[in-house]
Amino acid sequence: MFDAKGFIQALGISILLTVIVSFIIGTIQALAMEWTIIISFLVSYISIGIFGPMWNRKAPYFAAFLGGITLTVINFLFSIFVLRIPVFLNPDVVRDNLTASTVVALITAIIFIQILKRKEQNAYD
Repeated sequence: MFDAKGFIQALGISILLTVIVSFIIGTIQALAMEWTIIISFLVSYISIGIFGPMWNRKAPYFAAFLGGITLTVINFLFSIFVLRIPVFLNPDVVRDNLTASTVVALITAIIFIQILKRKEQNAYD
């Protein structure tokens, strides 16, 4: 069964972690804008790929998938209402963002679940 409370916790931790890392990178200003965006992207979707399955043991891949989609939609809404960027005018951008975020979250979830399975297997040896 899908745990909605765990899913919301994973989203909250992922967003909080993204804000903290982005704030630190922006304060230091050591990277170019492109690298700052890439690091923020990776931090947010890798963290949902880890925390989603961690708090949803019965549906880990669905949690990572739904987390990636949800974070992307939150980013779209933030871009539209706060930054005034008309994101939905270009469907290719929407498709590319949804695909990239989902792939990163699911690949992270696959790797994380395999690591957890190996740890649990070694715990019984």
